[in-house]
Amino acid sequence: MSKPLSITVYPSPLKGEYLTVSDAMKQVLDLVDAVEKAETVDGGERQLVWRLKEAHTNSPPFTVVAEAFPAQPSLSVSLEANRVSQMFMAGVRTLLSGDVPEWVDAEVGRSLRRALERNLNGVSRTVIEYGDDEQLSIAPQTARSGIAALDRLEIEAEATRVDWSRTEYGSVEGEVCGLTRWNNRPALLMIERLSGERFTCVLDQDLADRVGPDHRWIEAWDGRRLLVTGELYFNAAGSLKRAEIYELEEKPWTEVKISDLRGINIIDDRSVKEHVKKLRGDGDA
Repeated sequence: MSKPLSITVYPSPLKGEYLTVSDAMKQVLDLVDAVEKAETVDGGERQLVWRLKEAHTNSPPFTVVAEAFPAQPSLSVSLEANRVSQMFMAGVRTLLSGDVPEWVDAEVGRSLRRALERNLNGVSRTVIEYGDDEQLSIAPQTARSGIAALDRLEIEAEATRVDWSRTEYGSVEGEVCGLTRWNNRPALLMIERLSGERFTCVLDQDLADRVGPDHRWIEAWDGRRLLVTGELYFNAAGSLKRAEIYELEEKPWTEVKISDLRGINIIDDRSVKEHVKKLRGDGDA
């Protein structure tokens, strides 16, 4: 069994004798969210589920006690719970001193920032305890130090972030998943074939006039596979978000029987070794 993790939230004397429900609940949720995200910052999968063991208010403070349980019954929870909790406690302590621990990334930083900012408005103090021997307290002064450290982290991240927003002219293939309008113009909602992400495909007036009379839109286009051509607009992350098209071509689905595929000889009677060499361009095999 793992040690309990408790979070106690105290109200700001400038905001009244009692905590608001929103401040109390959100403070706990943001800190637990940071603990959960801390477990996977190294790319691993979550092995812990934090379950509510106790919640009470002895006004004015509000306390929640959580305990780690295995995500799968076969897992041993004690070692992983200790690793994550101690890393979290040490990391928050480092953050409150004005430095950002290496494992704190943007996702964890957002949760911690919300909790620290709440300690400047509505919450006077937040006490986090793991077991009986580890405790840290977030007060307004230390919260400001932590926020300043997170500000530096964001500035450094912004300086190295690549902006992939751009406009290209070309074609993209996708599947129609809905109909909409964009700036009062007819548009299709499509799923891009390669990325699987949804984007808005806006028809120019000439194209809408040409294809509109020939089709009942909902019946004709939902689920169709199309090759669309026009201006392609990508966001800062490099994802296609909108296409303003002047041409489309239907790419009908082709049904192929498995029995037909079995008869295809893709290696042309070569051995596996010879086929691999040909793919690599090694020799004349």
